[in-house]
Amino acid sequence: MRWDPTDPAQRRARYALLSGMWSVFFVLFSWPYVALLLGALALYWAVSALRAKPRTPRPDAPVTPAASAARPQVTAALGGLLSASLALVLVGATFTVQLVYRDYYTCVSDALTHEAKQSCKQLLPHELRGVLSVNNG
Repeated sequence: MRWDPTDPAQRRARYALLSGMWSVFFVLFSWPYVALLLGALALYWAVSALRAKPRTPRPDAPVTPAASAARPQVTAALGGLLSASLALVLVGATFTVQLVYRDYYTCVSDALTHEAKQSCKQLLPHELRGVLSVNNG
């Protein structure tokens, strides 16, 4: 079964897959607001594609048993749903870390020298200093 661009459910499923993948990339590129927008759109498109009823075939199209039972948008919609959920969880985790350790991030952004940035490490728990602290470079 091939992709039918005139079918709105299949189109939404493809949009969900593409925007979900791009939202994960934007989380990894540290653009959380764009990732949040694309993740929300992907989630909406994936759910609407999964809830769509099977399209009725055109009267002039040949009837095949595989065409009447298949829903080709399910795989793409599930992929979009999974990637959008992953991106939204990562964006939520990023915002939560920035909210919980606001003192550290404020200290780093207000620091005027490299040594001052390095001294902000004391505001982090010892276990997270290697993960969240400012690089030496």
